[in-house]
Amino acid sequence: MNKLDFLKELTVYLQDLSSQEQEEIIQDFEEHFEMGRAEGKTDEEIVRSLGSPQQIANELQSTQQFEKVQVNHSEQSHLRRTGIIIGLFFFNLIIVLGPSVGIAGIILAAWVTAFSFVAQLLIAGVQWIIHPESFYLFELFTSITFAGSGLFIFIAANYITNAFIRLFSKYIGFNVRLAKGESHS
Repeated sequence: MNKLDFLKELTVYLQDLSSQEQEEIIQDFEEHFEMGRAEGKTDEEIVRSLGSPQQIANELQSTQQFEKVQVNHSEQSHLRRTGIIIGLFFFNLIIVLGPSVGIAGIILAAWVTAFSFVAQLLIAGVQWIIHPESFYLFELFTSITFAGSGLFIFIAANYITNAFIRLFSKYIGFNVRLAKGESHS
């Protein structure tokens, strides 16, 4: 079989591909024949080294189909990821934002309450310095009680704040992994 017979037979088996793809493949094989001739080989030797035109066409077609499937899968993956990101945005905006702001407000209120309770002792001390004649022991003990309660609230607020930050960080990490398409285990 010579070059022309080989290329004609290959063209017959490549009919399922587009004309542009066929032209590119035929051009590649013509260059292969030219390089073989430059090395001193005959057309028959080059054809034997290439193999059957039918087998070559089958391999090329399966490669083309595989590449098309990969492109389609990539496009579907991109669209899927975009859909997930949009869904996460609206879910977080509608469902998660309200409770998160509410919990953050409660935590802020706990910190402010703790600070004001502890500051109550300082205020009682200032009142005793400014108006010692109008200061009663009841005010002192009440201030000490509030300050002690404030310290307990500080401790509780600290634990709650750290737990909320850890939980929120894990949730953000989960959203990022979900948006990237990674497993969420």
